[in-house]
Amino acid sequence: MKLFSERLMYRPWTYEDDESIEEILGDEFVCRFLPGNNKKSKEEINKWLQFFVISFNDELGNKIFLISCKDTLDVIGYGGIGYVKEFDAIEIMYGFKKSAWGKGYATEASVRFKELAIESGLQKVIALADVDNVGSQKVLRKTGFQEIKKLSIWGMDALYYEMNL
Repeated sequence: MKLFSERLMYRPWTYEDDESIEEILGDEFVCRFLPGNNKKSKEEINKWLQFFVISFNDELGNKIFLISCKDTLDVIGYGGIGYVKEFDAIEIMYGFKKSAWGKGYATEASVRFKELAIESGLQKVIALADVDNVGSQKVLRKTGFQEIKKLSIWGMDALYYEMNL
């Protein structure tokens, strides 16, 4: 299953993508906005990759993609729709290399994942953003999310958003 948007391509992760995920999750600056708020260890990165590979298109509705630029095929991030047991809901989520920030990729991907959620028959999706991640908060509002509350989860203070589809 591959998806496309104007500038981006989305495909399932494979175990051969270990270096790509390590470039993203091994970056201390990127990880300050992710659960745990710190650079991921090799073991943690392997667990994330294993989850992305094994859970793709499972019974819970997970579809977390590798995101690359269509023109260069450079891997710039991950994202998709994923089940969050703490809320019994599907989340639109994404993470990008620092070099991809500020170029509109997160908004483009978030809009494509909203379309994917609609195509998947979902009625509502959620999103979470670190309270200090102003860029992601802007992306979620542009996508159509409404901020509901502030909460602490997975070792981070986050804003919780919902969107009816």
